[in-house]
Amino acid sequence: MPFKIAEVNYPAVLVAGVLAFIVGAVWYTALFGKLWIRLQGFSDEKVKEMKANMSPVKFFGGMLASYLVLAWVIAIILIGLPESDLRTGATLGFFFWLGVAAIGFTNHLPSGKPLGVYLIDTGCQLVYLVLMGLLLGAWR
Repeated sequence: MPFKIAEVNYPAVLVAGVLAFIVGAVWYTALFGKLWIRLQGFSDEKVKEMKANMSPVKFFGGMLASYLVLAWVIAIILIGLPESDLRTGATLGFFFWLGVAAIGFTNHLPSGKPLGVYLIDTGCQLVYLVLMGLLLGAWR
């Protein structure tokens, strides 16, 4: 089996997961947060209600755990490839994004939400998946 789980660089996986978390935080606050909220059709009251009902530990912990699993999967696949470097990692991240974007679009189509919501979400995923791949491919 080409997937040598014992060879996973866990410090790199941790950094890649945290990096994706930080990209998401910046993306949905400083860069596109207000636009994303407006495109979702959320009122200020709805945003306040959502924040009040949200457990920060569950929300942020769940996100971080998801990014760590994603980084781990990318790392495992990179280990199984004959060439595993920065370029291969970035390419793998891009192909992961392409698959995620395609699946996300099937969810977006019946949602009735503006295309901008999808573009903001998939743009963030493109950035963090390519960065994760770069980091994991380079840090062997």
